Amino acid sequence: MKKNNTPHIPPEVLRDFSVRSFQASGLSAEHAGWISDTLIQTELRGVGSHGIIRLPFYCKRLLDGGSKAAPDIRIVADKPASILVDGDNGLGQIVSIKAMEMVIERARTQGICFAAVRNSCHFGMTCYYPLMALASGMIGLAGCNTATVMAPWGGGKSAIGNNPLAITVPTNKPYPLVLDMAMSVVAGGKVRLEAVKGTKIPLGWILDEQGRPTDNPKDMFPNGTLLPMGYKGFGLAIMIEILSGVLSRAATLGEIPLWFDKTATPTNLGHFFLAIDIGTFLSLDSFKELVGRLIDELKAAPLMEGSEGIFMPGEIEYRKEQEYLKKGIPVSPEVLKTLDAFAQQVGIAPVGR
Repeated sequence: MKKNNTPHIPPEVLRDFSVRSFQASGLSAEHAGWISDTLIQTELRGVGSHGIIRLPFYCKRLLDGGSKAAPDIRIVADKPASILVDGDNGLGQIVSIKAMEMVIERARTQGICFAAVRNSCHFGMTCYYPLMALASGMIGLAGCNTATVMAPWGGGKSAIGNNPLAITVPTNKPYPLVLDMAMSVVAGGKVRLEAVKGTKIPLGWILDEQGRPTDNPKDMFPNGTLLPMGYKGFGLAIMIEILSGVLSRAATLGEIPLWFDKTATPTNLGHFFLAIDIGTFLSLDSFKELVGRLIDELKAAPLMEGSEGIFMPGEIEYRKEQEYLKKGIPVSPEVLKTLDAFAQQVGIAPVGR
């Protein structure tokens, strides 16, 4: 049996390295903490493809001037239950946290608020922002457009972004319901992570530059493409492109550069955020109880042969989070090597072991 040499790093140690990295790259202590929290939460949920592996790219955008370290994030148009936010070319996480806070605040008085955001950048794990709404007794929703890394349904070349969607719902269970999905068969970050590891991937995830199926994740870069999650995934990607990009008048489709490649270039990504105050419709406790009953009924369904159980959206990630809080976050030696090289580049201590 092959020995697993992947070390487990305590979350606070990984967060400390992240904060130091972002401060060394020009962020304030407050904003370095914000973005570090998004990365650690991503790792705790088991979404390593969008976690600490991406830290050097975000920092490089700051160092190369592609994203501003101190953006003037502001509302440029609004009505009582809708706002248009300009991110002033800040890092996506900073812009998005600020915009989600604005949405939640408006929803407290209006019952609902929708924000369209422009002049932002890649914002990491999509569900982080809807999860912010749960503490205020709200349902949260978020989406974003991205650079063209996915083929249209029936196409062999990238033409649309792998635009993510996330929805969070409070429950009376230990975990909330969390749907967080990209529109491809698998997220591009997952392919990139497997490329770093040097492992093969299943056929049907990507096409190479000739439009042929391949099991080599390195064929994705630079001219391969992700495959959409069927016609429905392609259709959802179009609608998210409209809600986040067209509505906000952010960049769309081929106008968007790859954020991790063109690190000196603004991306002008668009996002959208929505918060719904549950108390507008019924008491929060009643809502949670009703959702709990729905979950119980679904879990009571007979299992298919070979099934290990029926899991709700976000339940597996919740279990992973509880595990990693105890054992530490697994970070592959390849990723640690990348982080150590970045630490040396900016003159800070490496990740603690």
